[in-house]
Amino acid sequence: MRGVPDWLALWALLLSIATLPLEPAAATGAPRIGLVLGGGGAKGFAHVGVLQVLEEYRVPVHAIAGTSMGAVVGSLYASGIDADGLVEVTRDIDWANLFTDRIPRDRLTFRRKRDERDNLINFRLAFDDKGVVLPPGLLRGQDLYLTLAEKLAVARSVRDFDNLPIPFRAVAADITTGRAVVLDRGDLVTAVFASMSVPGGLPPVEREGLLLVDGGIVDNVPVDVARAMGVDVVIVVDVGSPLLKREEIKSFVNVLDQLQLLLGREAVDRQLKSLGHRDVLIRPDIDGIAMTDFAASAVAIARGREAGLAAVAQLRGLALDEEGWRAHLAARAARRPPPPPPIGFVEVRNDSDMPDRQIARMVTVAPGENHDPERMTRDLNAVFATGYFRSVRYTFEPVPGLGERMVITATGDPSQSNFFQFGLTLSTDFNRQNAFGIGMAYTDRNLGATGIEWRTDIRIGEDILLNSSFYREFGKFFAEAGPFVSRRDTLLYDDGVPLLTVRTREIGFRLDGGMLIDRWGELRFGLLRSGLDLDADPLPLPDDGKLEAMNWQIQFTADRLDDVNYPKRGLFGEVILEDHVTALGGDLSYSRLFGRFYAPMTRKRTTLILGADFGTTLSDTDLILGDFRLGGFLRLSGLSPNELLGRHVLLGRAVAYYRLFEKSPIVDLPLYVGGSLELGNAFESWGAPGLLPAGSLFISADTPLGPLTFAGGANGQGQALYLILGRLF
Repeated sequence: MRGVPDWLALWALLLSIATLPLEPAAATGAPRIGLVLGGGGAKGFAHVGVLQVLEEYRVPVHAIAGTSMGAVVGSLYASGIDADGLVEVTRDIDWANLFTDRIPRDRLTFRRKRDERDNLINFRLAFDDKGVVLPPGLLRGQDLYLTLAEKLAVARSVRDFDNLPIPFRAVAADITTGRAVVLDRGDLVTAVFASMSVPGGLPPVEREGLLLVDGGIVDNVPVDVARAMGVDVVIVVDVGSPLLKREEIKSFVNVLDQLQLLLGREAVDRQLKSLGHRDVLIRPDIDGIAMTDFAASAVAIARGREAGLAAVAQLRGLALDEEGWRAHLAARAARRPPPPPPIGFVEVRNDSDMPDRQIARMVTVAPGENHDPERMTRDLNAVFATGYFRSVRYTFEPVPGLGERMVITATGDPSQSNFFQFGLTLSTDFNRQNAFGIGMAYTDRNLGATGIEWRTDIRIGEDILLNSSFYREFGKFFAEAGPFVSRRDTLLYDDGVPLLTVRTREIGFRLDGGMLIDRWGELRFGLLRSGLDLDADPLPLPDDGKLEAMNWQIQFTADRLDDVNYPKRGLFGEVILEDHVTALGGDLSYSRLFGRFYAPMTRKRTTLILGADFGTTLSDTDLILGDFRLGGFLRLSGLSPNELLGRHVLLGRAVAYYRLFEKSPIVDLPLYVGGSLELGNAFESWGAPGLLPAGSLFISADTPLGPLTFAGGANGQGQALYLILGRLF
């Protein structure tokens, strides 16, 4: 170039040579080998077994093309993890929880834990000006993405996939056009996640203006992609299921299965027909392994190994000698990516109701620090646990002169900001007591962008409750206020014989404030003013049962349970002191103290819960208000619900249950069998007769509508059967 110094031209030439992608050198005259790994969900673990055989017989891999699960395994291998390391990865990952996106309760705020205790199912329904807001996928993929980010952390600084220890391609599909998209550069984790985003199951991935989903629907065995990488021979591992035969299609389930198998089938057949005599096709026996059976990783790996060994006769012709193999491994090791550079700065891209600064405060990484994938997983899961988001992820972008930019993308979820929840409760003792109730709640977590949460609850059944409250947190402190309306029926008994029903109607307003203790505790102070209307004939009540109530409360609650329906570990406890006073026109004057706790302990699949309730009325009153109720399943089983009524109550119980089947990933419907031993009573005075023993046996299922339990209970006074839809504890 005229006018350019010779030394500058020479430097430019050397720089261009240095930046050319290097590939592991093959032995002189040896073919370049491409590995093609097909998609198949959990069946794709068989790829690991095949890789074990390739390493044992010194068969080199110079390029990898993968789709879906093949992209997952292929990217890990291409980034420098050997076959034995891949086995360890499959063992380390908690597959049973990886796809649930369920936020562990220890990450939930105390406020959101209260939502779970309200007998409402966790499904949330949201609306906007276009109607119902539906998620882009049944699963969110939060834990899946962050797990991939941890396992591929060593290669996240590589922007050109040709510069990985083994050049790599992932295949995805553009859901808007149906065309295959070959991903060869950019963020490796995002590329792999896009390749395995099953349409309808996981949300599409936005990347370079495209909306990408699982590549299996267009190119599940990307032989053509591997050949385009300049290889001479391909080794293809196909873990796809064969089409069902005509006689096997007997139900709509079989029809749906066949539809899934037909997706992309023409492309698979075309790719496999292109194989030549030097190419190797390996088809592991994946019979009996479902696409979602991620717990069967060891079985699938073993099947892949068997299939690889069965192809050894073909593979031997591609193997290197000892010296050539050592040279191949050395060349691959020399291409191992360097440690990612320090983080230059952090940028938050957020479209949720949560302020950017609040997200930034929860991310503990600081400019100048090295990337710590485990810490990022903890931080972003903490952000996700606030409940505002569909996903919270991070990528890296080089910025000339500023270093590595970490971009945190927080995608808001409308169903977590303004939403409805619904609930259903059902109980019967197949005798005198039957109860049915429905519940609904609406929550606006940022009313008018003020930071105030407005929540309205409605319960309709034998008991009725309408409660609306406005809640705001101020750091560790909170305030809550709102009106309520309730109606409650109490059936009074005499020696087990029902006499009459007392109906209590109450309209009032409450004002609370208090302090939050981390995520597990709350200390609450409250004032309540209400009007009461008691209706019971012929029970004499002053002023025709019309009363004014004024009371103050102190309540301490601790909730460290890992699960609200079937807890395995942790602790729940609460203590409430309530004092009715005659100040400000109150007609009642009495106090009561109530408390309860239970603590679960689990060994393998067996859980034992020890718990107790206690309550006492601290001053005398001739009114039935403030009394305690006892009876029903797990509250002296065998008695009808609330059969015992008294001014004091004691109850101790031990409940044990056993999970019948191991936890399954993606779809999990736990089934439990168990029993209880109980001891307690409700007293008019502490000198009354002693405690009553009781016990139960039950079978319970954790359904999408909540726990469904069938139980039988007995005590010294009788027996009862129960059918209950709703929480047990």
